[in-house]
Amino acid sequence: MPTPAQVLVKFQQQVTAALANYDGLLAAVAGLPRRLTTERLLAEQCVLAIAVRWEAFIHDLIIAYVEDRPDNCIAFHKRKVTQSISDKHKGFAAWVTVNVPHPLTRVQIEEMLDPEGRNVSAESASTLAKKANDLLAAAHAKKFSLTATDGRFLDLLIALRNYMSHRSSGSMRVLRRRLSELATADPASHMIGTLGTVAIYLNAHPPGLPHSRAKVIGHSVNTLAAKLV
Repeated sequence: MPTPAQVLVKFQQQVTAALANYDGLLAAVAGLPRRLTTERLLAEQCVLAIAVRWEAFIHDLIIAYVEDRPDNCIAFHKRKVTQSISDKHKGFAAWVTVNVPHPLTRVQIEEMLDPEGRNVSAESASTLAKKANDLLAAAHAKKFSLTATDGRFLDLLIALRNYMSHRSSGSMRVLRRRLSELATADPASHMIGTLGTVAIYLNAHPPGLPHSRAKVIGHSVNTLAAKLV
């Protein structure tokens, strides 16, 4: 299985490629009559692609960390199994022993973390930190305790992904709240701006920058990912 460092390199290469493709498409539509509308669409597509890759990155990174030091993850799930049996068959629980293969394969780790085969993901920076504390050795888990600025940026990224995935009024309310929380944590953030429509917001150039917020997100995500490894 890939190491955490290899997981990071793969992710950063994917983000860099997504930004390069975005630049290429912007150049290609520069002379079109509906250039602005198309640029806004491209900004949305770029950010959604990066946010989806972030979720896959977190999944792969946690798997890699569990493979490196599985004891915490195994102990956490043993406790869950024991508690579940105890809740239903208290007298029987003392006779049950859980035997875990060693070493664990990636497939076994993924099945242990989620038997339904979903990605290991989190809806906020705080839930990601809790998940890391539950599953990972302390040396790895502490990397997921983000600063207020990084945490609120990640919350915003997740909210953007959720909104662009299903465009609900509820997801927009969460997105606006998380943008406000980022503004409180980091008043100088280039992500702060008027959020009328997401496409216009992502395509806008923050003051002093030659590129859009979509590119700010790409560069910021690559920087944040490096802090987790």
